[in-house]
Amino acid sequence: MMRFVCVGAVMIASSTLAATGVLAAGPGATPVIAEITADLDGDGVPDRAVLADADSEVGLAVYLSVGGRLPAEPTVYNPAIGWSGGIAGQTPALTVNARGALVAVFENASVGRNRWSQRLTIAFRKGELVVAGYTYAARDTLDPKGGGNCDINFLSGKGTRNGKTVTVSSGPVPLAAWSDQSIPAACTF
Repeated sequence: MMRFVCVGAVMIASSTLAATGVLAAGPGATPVIAEITADLDGDGVPDRAVLADADSEVGLAVYLSVGGRLPAEPTVYNPAIGWSGGIAGQTPALTVNARGALVAVFENASVGRNRWSQRLTIAFRKGELVVAGYTYAARDTLDPKGGGNCDINFLSGKGTRNGKTVTVSSGPVPLAAWSDQSIPAACTF
């Protein structure tokens, strides 16, 4: 059984997870940035997702219920799913959209000239969690013509870049395999 203990306001502890290196307790613990409980796989039992920060790289651990219980170890873990700047306007977040998909949000909305927002829509398809959608928006606070935006649905292969229709042929990416190299060319600015 998984046991969680708050240390300060944002630490997570689990003796079973400490051995895996996913999340640990005590000195040098990985701070939890966001967590959410929702039925992510459609089986009617709540699942759990946790974003944890390790030196600006953010890992995502997802625990899908098995037999009505959450497992001690993450079902899927990606140690570098996104970025955290550690100050207001740079804190990652987790939500669940109207269709029950997990949405991970990373952004720099408050510091420097270049402001951006990145959203990964994570859905349960064919027995696994996949990145089903990618949305990115950027703006340059000093150059009104700088930046751009894109919104890609990997399930349909369709999307937009700066308001124009684009297609991608890559298909959904398994959550554990997602990296910056998975970002489609249509979304690089």
